[in-house]
Amino acid sequence: MFVGGWDDAVHFEGARFCVRDDPPEGLPGAIHIPIYDDVRDAPIVPNLELLAQRIRTARDEGTPTLVFCGHGIRRGPLGVAWYLHRYAQLSLDEAYERIRAVRPTIEHARQWIGHVDGLDT
Repeated sequence: MFVGGWDDAVHFEGARFCVRDDPPEGLPGAIHIPIYDDVRDAPIVPNLELLAQRIRTARDEGTPTLVFCGHGIRRGPLGVAWYLHRYAQLSLDEAYERIRAVRPTIEHARQWIGHVDGLDT
């Protein structure tokens, strides 16, 4: 499983999940699941759940999986952290630390989302 940005998605072979606010025009086959509501400045928890389920399905099938946003710093890491939280039984903080170990430039959701209700479940 990988987390990255748009540039990573262009050349990635496998399941590509776009968690940007806008659909991934120009990337055929990428699945768009927005996970952040800009108006509410809050995560879209049902979409995080859907994303985690879709990641699990891809991984169970042995498919390389990329969760990407624009730069791989905010939304992509949130999507992967949520998957690790749900399916590896890690706290979100532990999930973010695992991701940060391989991608040090990420930002924890608490750094950029004003209303993180629902993320501590």
